[in-house]
Amino acid sequence: MKNKIIKPMLLVIGILLIFCAVHTFALLRSSTSGSGTIDTATWSVTRNQSQSGDSIEIVPGLSTDSYTLTVQSNSEVDVIYSIIISDLPTGVEVDLDNSGNYRTPTSGTLRINSAGTINYNDSVKTKTHTLTFRAANGTTPVSDQEINIDVEFKQGL
Repeated sequence: MKNKIIKPMLLVIGILLIFCAVHTFALLRSSTSGSGTIDTATWSVTRNQSQSGDSIEIVPGLSTDSYTLTVQSNSEVDVIYSIIISDLPTGVEVDLDNSGNYRTPTSGTLRINSAGTINYNDSVKTKTHTLTFRAANGTTPVSDQEINIDVEFKQGL
């Protein structure tokens, strides 16, 4: 009676092994190979200082002063850039492009994320921004303090 049960089971196991082996070998029989080249895109970005003087003078509560910042990209990819202004005196706020939205720095640093985009297919590859500085009434006067303006570029996806 054991032989009657074992023989059909062995037959089923044998057929399954043959079926699996054929499909396993079929997967290993085909392969491909190839080679190619890929061109890389040109990355060329600059920040130009077009300010006539190197100083900004602000009278707290009475006057503002502005700075012109030019960003250029000759890249073959889209470029997104942020403007980082650091070493700002306490009480000084900054407006981008005369929007009327003055921004307050944190610990003397103001980061304007995604301030602009220059697409690789734009006909004009230069963007000009106006940074306007003001100080609130009661701000402590500061003279001869250097303010750093940096532009951070990243590739647009």
